[in-house]
Amino acid sequence: VGYLLTDTALTPSFKVMGYPYVVHHLSASMCWTFCASNQVMQPLASFLQFNELSTVMMNVRQVLLTAGYKSSDLIVIVVSLTFFALFSAVRVFPLPFVVHKWISQEFVSIRNEVGWGGAILLSAFLAVNVMLQGSWFTIMVSKLIGMFSKKQSKKKEQ
Repeated sequence: VGYLLTDTALTPSFKVMGYPYVVHHLSASMCWTFCASNQVMQPLASFLQFNELSTVMMNVRQVLLTAGYKSSDLIVIVVSLTFFALFSAVRVFPLPFVVHKWISQEFVSIRNEVGWGGAILLSAFLAVNVMLQGSWFTIMVSKLIGMFSKKQSKKKEQ
């Protein structure tokens, strides 16, 4: 939680990072605080913390761009592709398993522990997480396709 709040507070600019980024970090902070306070969903919450492995590369990319590097510079391309690979591996690919585990086990367990309110609240947090990860992944894939299609266009022109 401390990492997420610090990462949000030190964001270069909310305009650059976007408000979904802030919503994601604040909702994740509230979710983990709720889970720890009520001693529920510990394995799944701990697993979801691995999502933040990709944030390091996103921050490195942002530092490079803020320092004046262009998106087309090799170092930025390498960092961007590394970020995309990490994001896909730790945030997107596990989502079907996370949602399945939530529906098949966690929801009922949490409902029994803290009641319907807590189970619905955590379901909302999970839904926000799934929607944000999916939308960010879609944006990255479209940018990646655009990046490669520009390179193909340049090769054809030559």
